[in-house]
Amino acid sequence: MEEAHERTIVRRIQMAHAAIKGERQLAEYVARLEIGECARILACAPESLPSLAARRESCREACRIGPGERRSFEEVIRTWTDYVRSGEEGG
Repeated sequence: MEEAHERTIVRRIQMAHAAIKGERQLAEYVARLEIGECARILACAPESLPSLAARRESCREACRIGPGERRSFEEVIRTWTDYVRSGEEGG
């Protein structure tokens, strides 16, 4: 019984590592895109940005700009693109 439990733990750790690696790879991919390509991805997304933001708390936090916070338009577009793509990948 304990051996099966250990295998389950190892499998969960491996899945967590794969998810983190996948998120990093997706972020790197989005960072390399031209801003126009990001805009095309957002325009073709099956889910609207307001719907995505309403559904995912982490998206609301990452994609909104608070008072006194400064981010470029490009940074915001890339953040939204990353969230849209991660949704397409099952994230």
